[in-house]
Amino acid sequence: MPWSDIEESKAVSACVLLSFIGIATFLLMPQLVEAVVTDLHFRERDAGWMSSGVMLGSTVAAALSGIWIRRVSWRIAAGVAVSGQLLSNVAALFLHDPVIFIALQTLVGFFGGSLYSLSLTILSDGRRADRNFAYSIGAQTVYQVVGLFAGPALIRDGANATLLLFVGLCVLGLACVAWVPHRGTRVTDLGVGGGRGFLTAPLALTLVGCFLFYINIGAYWTYIERIGTTAGIGVEGTSMALALSVIVSLAGVLLAFWLGDRRGLLQPLAASALAIVVSVTVLVGHFGLILYAASAAVYAVAWNVSMTYQYSAVNVVDRSGRGVAVAPALHWAGGAVGPAFAAVFISEQNHDAVYWIVALAVLSSCAFFALALRSRRVIDGRRYSAASPPLGDVLNDDES
Repeated sequence: MPWSDIEESKAVSACVLLSFIGIATFLLMPQLVEAVVTDLHFRERDAGWMSSGVMLGSTVAAALSGIWIRRVSWRIAAGVAVSGQLLSNVAALFLHDPVIFIALQTLVGFFGGSLYSLSLTILSDGRRADRNFAYSIGAQTVYQVVGLFAGPALIRDGANATLLLFVGLCVLGLACVAWVPHRGTRVTDLGVGGGRGFLTAPLALTLVGCFLFYINIGAYWTYIERIGTTAGIGVEGTSMALALSVIVSLAGVLLAFWLGDRRGLLQPLAASALAIVVSVTVLVGHFGLILYAASAAVYAVAWNVSMTYQYSAVNVVDRSGRGVAVAPALHWAGGAVGPAFAAVFISEQNHDAVYWIVALAVLSSCAFFALALRSRRVIDGRRYSAASPPLGDVLNDDES
């Protein structure tokens, strides 16, 4: 039975909040890394393992969500996920041993990832899924901007100040659980092409591309604040630069919607990959606040452009919708590998390895997407441009 207007409004409002609460730690990972290094005296490598733990937990949660998400009460599942996230963060307030702290943050990632997957599923069941996702992205951006601007004050007050922010968000999340519906309005039929042949060669290539791209993001987002503070910019300057880059990143989404499929998918993916490589290359050697801020802004815009076209590429090579559902698990897995890989090569005062990892990962990702799109053309026996729907149609395909 479809939700009433009031039920849907409540469900959307609750899940918009729960969607960013679920990934609140990831969105402010630079702040948390800076806090545990300066206040709890974690080694740079410990901070990298912590970031990997959060993303690994989210990866496992995203992979498992397909099993239970249509079989259990959504309200109960939301309550369990928020409660697990809350208890893990509360425990981290008192247990600062690196191994225990990393384990607790892995649990935060697992419960938060479950909450994020659940929230997106509920938002997708609404009558205007595209608009619901826009609300969620907007809420995440606002939270991230506010959190990054508040970062210097939180870091000065110690790691527990940042953890208390996460605890407060979880308490807010518990208050929203009552508005979460028990079940969905429908179950999408993913029978396009049947179960046979789901993991085609083009789809497998795009999923590898997603994995590689998030290796770049995981390494970059974990250490970008440390890169700035190590260069002598200061916490206030780095936090301001990253907050402004998040605001500017909205231009990437608008650019992708404006450009649509007029240049296909490969050209925007290649251009964004090149922009990301340039953005980190300029940080090699000495740099100041202005160059740091400009680099972060270029990276953030290119990140959003690439993410938009990546999901479109996955959707084109697999019209069943299952590829898009699986892609976030590959993203989070790559995000877990990135900081762990970087942690092996960096030192306390030298983060140049991050730049190499970012460049190699993003260029390799682009190569796999190129192979996937070429494979699709060969399999279909027609040019990609003829097979590709406009981006707006891809994002609204749910309603057709």
